[in-house]
Amino acid sequence: MRKTFVLLAMLILTMGYAFAKEKVVETSGKTPKWIYAVEQGYIIVSAESESLEEAKNKCMLQVKKQILSSVAESVQAESTLNTHEVGVNGTYSIMDQYASIIETKSAQIPFLSEVSISKAEGFYWEKLKNKKVYSYRYHLKYPFGQFDLVRLVDDFQSKERALDNQLADFAADDFSKYTSVEQMMVRLQELKLFKASLLEEDSRFERCKSVERVYGEYIRSIQLRLIQSNREGLVFTANFREKTLSMVAPPKFKSNCLTNIQYRSLGAECVVMFDYSTCTDEQQTYIDVSFNIGGNKVKNRFVIK
Repeated sequence: MRKTFVLLAMLILTMGYAFAKEKVVETSGKTPKWIYAVEQGYIIVSAESESLEEAKNKCMLQVKKQILSSVAESVQAESTLNTHEVGVNGTYSIMDQYASIIETKSAQIPFLSEVSISKAEGFYWEKLKNKKVYSYRYHLKYPFGQFDLVRLVDDFQSKERALDNQLADFAADDFSKYTSVEQMMVRLQELKLFKASLLEEDSRFERCKSVERVYGEYIRSIQLRLIQSNREGLVFTANFREKTLSMVAPPKFKSNCLTNIQYRSLGAECVVMFDYSTCTDEQQTYIDVSFNIGGNKVKNRFVIK
């Protein structure tokens, strides 16, 4: 007990000495009573920096961190009643990870976007001089009560459930309902945009990557099947499982001797016309047809006889 008292006394003396060395050369006005106080329904913070703007920004960062921490604690307290079932570790773990990256990615945490300096109910700053070095100490009083906390928690959980449902919908899609390659491309792009909207630290991000790999497997399983061919052209279809898909996007072609290769889509049939005159009967004539569908290649080699 005596040791604790001695340490506390030394700390107070040290702080007093530090403040004694600095001199207040300018203030924003009369010193408010709420500085360094604790008021229910408010977050009161202070920060110091070389510039006034930076000191203010540091205060706002502290406010966001405290709000984030309050929401995280509330969500964690309710986690025994509210659990995720879509391959995530739980909202509270996501929030814990958010806390460490708030400075660089706070814009991706929806409820923090409404935290603004314009909503502060009080501020006070001092310009300090310590020897020949000037700095600013900024104090901020920000309203945040139980009602605000409940609203943010409800809003957060509502958005989390929506994200979980959206991810579940992506995971359940087996592409069986699509009738065109373009529809598959759109669906894959929707998933990529959804993944891009998530923080990498969000466990749903890894789940998205897994679903993306499955989508890629679906697309790569598309088969280009020859319908007919001769020395003037060929007709093929794109098939997913036993369904023929329509395909408007032109493929890439590569041949060992065919020239003047032209393509057109006729519904579910893909028609390729070419010039065979530069080929000889002594060599095997072929044409490679390939599509790049969302980064996944679908291809086949057709031999022309």
